Amino acid sequence: MKNFIPYRLGDIIIPNQQQVSINPFDEYKQIKLRLYQNGVELRETKKGSELGSKQYNARKGQFIISKIDARNGAMGIVPENLDNAVVTGDFLLFDFNGKIIDGKYFDFYTRLNSFDRECKFCSEGSTNRVRLKVNKFLNISILVPTLSEQQRTVSKIESVKQRIEEIEKLRVNQTKDINNLLFSKYTDLIKKAGWLPMKEVAPINRRQVEVNPEETYFEIGVRSFGRGLFENPSFVGAELTWQKPFWMKEGDLLFSNIKAWEGAVGLIPIQYDGWVGSHRYITCLPNLELINPEFLYYYFRTQEGIEKLSLASPGTADRNRTLNTKMLHQILIPVPDLSSQEIFVDLLHKLNAIKEQHSETEKELTQLMPALLDKAFKGEL
Repeated sequence: MKNFIPYRLGDIIIPNQQQVSINPFDEYKQIKLRLYQNGVELRETKKGSELGSKQYNARKGQFIISKIDARNGAMGIVPENLDNAVVTGDFLLFDFNGKIIDGKYFDFYTRLNSFDRECKFCSEGSTNRVRLKVNKFLNISILVPTLSEQQRTVSKIESVKQRIEEIEKLRVNQTKDINNLLFSKYTDLIKKAGWLPMKEVAPINRRQVEVNPEETYFEIGVRSFGRGLFENPSFVGAELTWQKPFWMKEGDLLFSNIKAWEGAVGLIPIQYDGWVGSHRYITCLPNLELINPEFLYYYFRTQEGIEKLSLASPGTADRNRTLNTKMLHQILIPVPDLSSQEIFVDLLHKLNAIKEQHSETEKELTQLMPALLDKAFKGEL
């Protein structure tokens, strides 16, 4: 690359591990490195008496990297709010050679996939003891342009990064507005609604599979916190031992009987009609003369719906909080007239379409930064 000069990493970052004399009565900030170049943060503040004897001083603007998780992108620049924080010997601290490298330029450089691969190559050891080998790390070769070119590149990257962050902030705010609008419409809708028990609205309806040892079955499950369905690996009937699968049909409301209390609820769409779920799931069949399945599904994702599922899941420990089927049948559900439910579900579809557009935009923005960095460090920006 034109006007790029090759350097060893050891020429541009200088190790600076300054051990701190710990006072047991003073308080010290500790640093946390998020994986995959996602930042340097405060872990917690501790008394000196709670720290180990060997602690090292981190200064703002230094490059910090984890020996253990360098291969997973645990690195970054120490921010101003963590100036004089302490780290253990599992972290390496470096000053920059200001005659060669701009710290912000190097920070962006470390986010390249190629640098990630270099860090993996420089990390050695057994499964539980992989560590970054400092000598190998400092021998990594890096092509560096002039300081003025680095600063120009940083300026362009930061400009794009700022726009991405503004778009992301706008997207988050719009999603909040969408959710608030939907909930407002829902609360208006149920003000005059009657309430009926689940036994009438959507009784439990489980269809046990008569397993054919030679048949392949496709299995789904449901995530907690309203995050919907997921696909499990398919299996052949002969592979089953004690498991008892049940058929899933389009429009079924699906509950995890061990995680319903934390919002593990899903609605079976047409593409999963004829799939199976394990015996750990409960299917309820909505009465279409009373309830729209999507309206019912929305109800169980509201705070009130989740709280009712929690009350219907007695127990103390996670695995003992099993959804009680009798109590599930007794949960009271708001049942507005069907035409009003359908208007609400139509709005739900429109707003979900906007969220889907937001999701696609987020994917595009996620891909934009790596492509931008790749161009920048090839001198093509």
